Amino acid sequence: MLLALGLIAGVVALHTGDATVGRTLIVFLCAFLIVSEVAFVASFPRLWRGALGQGLAPVAALVAALF
Repeated sequence: MLLALGLIAGVVALHTGDATVGRTLIVFLCAFLIVSEVAFVASFPRLWRGALGQGLAPVAALVAALF
């Protein structure tokens, strides 16, 4: 829940004029969520579908940030 609030804060900062702060928060938290997804799959391989659902949005956000 707190990670989602951090992402919301990043989007708000990005759209209110603090582009550097907003992008930094968004990229850091997306990377954190991706790493936690990988750790979840390593710990519970049978639950890979849930991990995919958790990590697909941050991956898409990071790919979009590259372009």
